Amino acid sequence: MAEQKQAIRVIQWATGSVGKFSIVAFHNKPGFQLVGCWVHSADKAGKDAGEIAGIGPIGVSCSNSVEEILALDADVVHYAPLLANVDEMCRILESGKNLVTPSGFTTVRNKEDEAKLAAACHKGGVSMHGSGIHPGFSGDRLPIVLSAMSRSIRKITVHEIVDMSRVNESWDMVTNLGFDMSPEDAKANPPFLLEVMSTIFFESIALVAEALGIEVEEYEKKHRFALAKQDIDVQLELGSKTGKIRKGHVAGQNFNYAGLVKGQPVIEFKTFWPMDESIAREWGHLEPWAYKINIKGDPDLRLHFTCGQEDGSDSAALGILCTAMNCVNSMPQVVAAPPGIVTQLDMKVIPAYQAFELPK
Repeated sequence: MAEQKQAIRVIQWATGSVGKFSIVAFHNKPGFQLVGCWVHSADKAGKDAGEIAGIGPIGVSCSNSVEEILALDADVVHYAPLLANVDEMCRILESGKNLVTPSGFTTVRNKEDEAKLAAACHKGGVSMHGSGIHPGFSGDRLPIVLSAMSRSIRKITVHEIVDMSRVNESWDMVTNLGFDMSPEDAKANPPFLLEVMSTIFFESIALVAEALGIEVEEYEKKHRFALAKQDIDVQLELGSKTGKIRKGHVAGQNFNYAGLVKGQPVIEFKTFWPMDESIAREWGHLEPWAYKINIKGDPDLRLHFTCGQEDGSDSAALGILCTAMNCVNSMPQVVAAPPGIVTQLDMKVIPAYQAFELPK
């Protein structure tokens, strides 16, 4: 695809951990122009987006007014709130702005949501794309690419390993993921985000199945947890250590999402999120941040993906950067696409955009 002649005008929607990395990318790449930034909290309204992202003023003020942001002239919105709102997404699309999000939607299995989003795309003459790290890359794009070397496939398994004690997140995110719950509460009330996560991971499984020409007959999710053997300090946003998981409360999460055919899992995602090394050791996954793709078939194929330093000391935080950049780098193709919902199966290989630093 030809290089974009004019800068892509972009709005950053939400300034959490993913949004902050994206703001830096939009500011540093000449192919992008950050024209606006929507924030959820009134406290951030009026602040400079660059200051929120930690790079100093860049001349773009944040607003918590949807009307004000949608009135801006922009090509695409990077939609990165903690929880996606389909009606809000439709409003953005109907305003004539393309939309890229890491919040699921790698494909849309809910027929009602699919119809609403598709109608909004066509009304606005734009497209939308769901992209991220998992789903959006490790759970779907990597297995699909790796499958090209297969003669036959019996099962695909993707392991996600994240040392959550290293992840720079808010305490709200930590508790929404079910950490620090009592074992009684965890058994009676699954974590708040479990239902949301199962939806987006099932979308990702469906995308892999579609690419490989099979039909998943049913989906299932399972959840188990591990308890803290002592109080655990949690690394929160901005480097503070005020969060604490109490001894005897949930300090490790293991989710399992599977697509079944004839009652047997054929595509399976297993996530391991320990907050403590002893839990990671019990589960047999000691890496700070990694994805392992296993294709059982002829031949058996294995792929190990991580990032950062060899010791993994910075990989969990850099995984959020990977999430952001997979969205940013997809934007030239999404902006150029015809109106509608665009999945990875509709796109060419997504390369890094304006990223190569040549020798001087």
